[in-house]
Amino acid sequence: MGAVPSKRPVRVLLTGATGYLGRWVAEGFAALGDDVTTFSGRQLAEPSVETARVLREATAKADVVCHLAAATPLQPGPPNGAAYAQGIVDATHLLLDAAAATSRCHVVFASTAMITGLNGARTRSESERVAYAESKLVAEQLVERYSAQASPAISLRLNTLSGPRIQPDRGVVAAALRAAHESRPFPVYGRGSSGRDYLHVLDAARAVISAARRPTARYQAIEIGSGQLATIEAIVAAVERVTRRRVLRRYLPDRADVDERPACDLRPAREALGWTPTRSQLATIVSDQWAEQQAPGTFAARLVWDLDASGRPLTIIPPHGDQGSA
Repeated sequence: MGAVPSKRPVRVLLTGATGYLGRWVAEGFAALGDDVTTFSGRQLAEPSVETARVLREATAKADVVCHLAAATPLQPGPPNGAAYAQGIVDATHLLLDAAAATSRCHVVFASTAMITGLNGARTRSESERVAYAESKLVAEQLVERYSAQASPAISLRLNTLSGPRIQPDRGVVAAALRAAHESRPFPVYGRGSSGRDYLHVLDAARAVISAARRPTARYQAIEIGSGQLATIEAIVAAVERVTRRRVLRRYLPDRADVDERPACDLRPAREALGWTPTRSQLATIVSDQWAEQQAPGTFAARLVWDLDASGRPLTIIPPHGDQGSA
């Protein structure tokens, strides 16, 4: 079993606070009364003597470092292996060196479930995913070494994120919602039977905050996901139910670069962190994403963060017009 979570305010150094997940994590920490200091991924990617000095000062004041900053395969431009090595491995090394100098703050590293599917590459897009996952794996090894030599640390292998505030051109759910909204064809490769574990961004944020408040006694790399596979056809059907609009499917030949992995095993996260997904049902992901897309800002305005009796973070979405209830 994991340690008892902290109920007192936590001093957090957060990297990647302006990213998709980072924004939710930063807002969650702030809502729970924690003291959050942010450090940009750009600063980490362009190391200097001054950067190292500022990092040492920041980590010296922190109880925990949450390292979310990293280049991803979904960002604009064509990152290659060298870019991932600099943006992920080198940046993680710089951050951990600063944290080790304090010998007291523990580390939460946002990794990827793509690591479980590292089995070579056949196409260019596969090669890009493999380069990204391999860089994350090397960074995980750095985090594990830090844990052995300095303070507790954990790597969270996140599955495919989706939900409110995601960019409209990112991911299958967003593409299907856009197809429904704009009445345009949605490409389905093969029979749409390829599946993936989709993780609601709030569940991911809650996992990060849970790990920050509940240091594990030994290093672990824990997968975070919904525990279920959602096929393309299931996503399209869910979009049709939520939007009440028909999605015109355009069937195309199977793709060779489909990223398929088994569904996440939820037991390790439950045992180590007391964490289970609460909003990662496909219907909820689609509904939350559609609601935010129709009225930007309203979902976040309704969201309430709290701690349960054991100190675990909760996310509560009151019904419309009932802002105060939990």
